[in-house]
Formats: sequence, C-alpha cells, structure tokens
Amino acid sequence: MKGKKVLFLIGLSIVMLLAACASEQAKEIVEYHNSYLKNVNDKGEELDKIIKQSLQEANPKAAYQMQKEKAMPIVKDIAEYLKSQDPKTDVVKELHRMRLNQFEKWEKGMNMKFDAVKKMGEGIGEQKAKELVNKANEQLKKAIELGKKADEKFLNLAEEYNVQLDTE
Repeated sequence: MKGKKVLFLIGLSIVMLLAACASEQAKEIVEYHNSYLKNVNDKGEELDKIIKQSLQEANPKAAYQMQKEKAMPIVKDIAEYLKSQDPKTDVVKELHRMRLNQFEKWEKGMNMKFDAVKKMGEGIGEQKAKELVNKANEQLKKAIELGKKADEKFLNLAEEYNVQLDTE
C-alpha cells in the first residue's frame, strides 16, 4: 500500500511538472505572439502606408528621400526588435528561428527595393530598374512563404498548448 502511495505521488508530481512546463510554454507563446503583433505587424502597416505614399511621388529622388527618412528606419526597427528577442522555451525558440529567417529575406528584399528606387533617381534605365525590382520581389515572395510557415507553426502551437487567441 505504501508503494502505491509513493508511485501515486511520483506520478502526480510528474503530471504537475508537465503541466507547469506546458503553462510556461503557453505563456511564452502568447507573450511572443502579442509582442510580435505590436512590434512587427503594426510597424509593417505603417511601413506599407509610407511606401505607397512614396510611390505616388513623380520624382524618384523624392520617393527615395521619403523612403530613406521614413521607411528605412522602420525596417531597421523591425530587424533590431526581432534580433533582440531571446526566447526561453524550445518551442518558442523554434518559432523565433522561423521568424528570423523570414525577416532576413524580407529585410534583404526591402533594402533591394529601396536601392532600386535610389538608382532610378540616379537615372538607371527602365529595364534595369525592373530587373532590380523583380529581384527584390523574389526575396519578398520568399519571405511571405516563410511567414506563412511561421504562422502555421504558431497556430499549431496555439492548438497544442491550448492557447486562446484574440480574434479582434
């Protein structure tokens, strides 16, 4: 009878430990995701507005100047934010690696686009400008694909760890 109590207590301790680990992971998943939304998605929306506004400029030099002063700092802020993250749990570390890979491609594509606009202001030909923009778009397309995989990973983690998501 005493052995059964010991086994029961050991089993209960293991279940409690697993539940504590799961809640730690769930908590970090939520914190990581909420911080990501605040620091990446919100800034991404702001960046999109600035880029659209800059592309309405008739003069490529003016468009580049606007992007340099307003858009490029946002790209830098997003990159710095992501690089500063230091997840603790293995599941969030894996998600974070996926996000870093996504944003490495995104940052490269954005810088390539900014460079193309700059070169248009310096007078490169239309064909060369299109080639530069197409190469930038290839990088951005890769980033989108990686982002979809990271989003899918997050949704799977949310389901696995029973994380409730805000739908607002």
